[in-house]
Amino acid sequence: MAAKRILIVEDEPDISALIRQFLERFGYEVVATAATGEQALAHAERLQPDLALMDISLGGKLDGVEVAKRIFTRFGIPVVFVTGLSDDETIERSQAARAFGYVLKPFRPADLKSSIDLAFTKHADESRLRRIEQSFGAAIKSIGDGVIAADQQGAVTFLNPVAETLTGWRLTDALGRPLEEVFPVSLAPSDADSDARAVARAPLPQSSLVARDGTCRPIECTAAPIRNDAGETTGQVVVFRDISERREREEELNHSRDQLRLLAAHLQGVREEERTRIAREVHDQLGQMLTGLRMDVGWMEKQIEALGNAAARAPLNAKLASMVTLLEQMVKTVRRIAAELRPGVLDDLGLVPALEWQAREWQERTGIPCAVLAELGGLKVAPEPGTALFRIFQETLTNVARHAGATQVNARLRVESAGLVLEVCDNGRGVTPDEVRQSKSLGLLGMRERAKMLGGEFRIVGEPKRGTTVTVQIPVA
Repeated sequence: MAAKRILIVEDEPDISALIRQFLERFGYEVVATAATGEQALAHAERLQPDLALMDISLGGKLDGVEVAKRIFTRFGIPVVFVTGLSDDETIERSQAARAFGYVLKPFRPADLKSSIDLAFTKHADESRLRRIEQSFGAAIKSIGDGVIAADQQGAVTFLNPVAETLTGWRLTDALGRPLEEVFPVSLAPSDADSDARAVARAPLPQSSLVARDGTCRPIECTAAPIRNDAGETTGQVVVFRDISERREREEELNHSRDQLRLLAAHLQGVREEERTRIAREVHDQLGQMLTGLRMDVGWMEKQIEALGNAAARAPLNAKLASMVTLLEQMVKTVRRIAAELRPGVLDDLGLVPALEWQAREWQERTGIPCAVLAELGGLKVAPEPGTALFRIFQETLTNVARHAGATQVNARLRVESAGLVLEVCDNGRGVTPDEVRQSKSLGLLGMRERAKMLGGEFRIVGEPKRGTTVTVQIPVA
């Protein structure tokens, strides 16, 4: 390890030589000696020593205190005073000059070495802290968030450039002013008991900052305490950011979402109307045609019976029986298609009979018992929420048949303070939260959107091996 290099500034040659002798004995390298302040400055600039030992009383125009101040300011070289002056004024001046040590003449060699070692340690610590502060300051100034620091009394001690821009206060103008003056924020009603001086709080996304020129902008901010090594609060720091653009994007996104929901509701209504129209035409037109065909077949039966040849009647009767069977199947198929498109019972009798009909039809098709319990207390359900609840019930039964592995389904329709509540429970394998979150099923999405269109809620919860519960709540006028 290279020896530390020291500059001696002493106007008395004997003392200078003695100090050199001590330093070389301690293992230091003496790079030069100077008798005046001017010489000391020249040596410091040219040789860049690690430390200077400085007498205060020097020959020339500059005394040791002034030289020490210039050496440290210009070159960052620490100075230890070696002097016979100990009056209060001299000590105060040496402290103002950032002296790293003070040795009184006459001195012991051990005292000199201790002061030099302490000066090197102190200078190394200060240099390290200075580098950290510079790095921290550069980082704080370069980040995109505003940063404001205040002392324990709430007086501003620091603003970074972003904070200057957002608040409208320059650092030089804001120093020492109350934090609430430089950083006036208005909070949402839920945060009304908070203020700008509160520390260690969670982010306040509903805050608004009023700049110095009166401009108001939405911000997101967080405050935290500054603590010393003893854990005592010595101040606070506030970090905040302008969220105007984010708010605008959120509003645009919400507007787009509302428009999409309105469009989906319109399309849903159009689809129900089209289903109703097609179901009516299938039921009426095809039903009439099939009825006419059945009457024609009946007429043909009578004509064949009138034939005298029994052998000729036998194949004709067999063919007519086949036609009658086919016509009856066609009638059932037409009724089923019309009911699936838009069950007439929903329009004619209302929601509860429609749910009961759907449960019976699904039970016959799947063989899984399905019970419906209605507790409406005489409430008449309007067509729009009635249609939504019926379609959600249909889709839920479809999902049970496909995925649940259930042996029983129970549905309950009731009235609560929040509105109509439809709850469908099965005893199947139980859907998992991951399946609900990651599901790409258009059926689940459709059920959720149907409920939201009417201002309601849709929830699906499962328990392993105990089943799944689908709950729909829709407000009623």
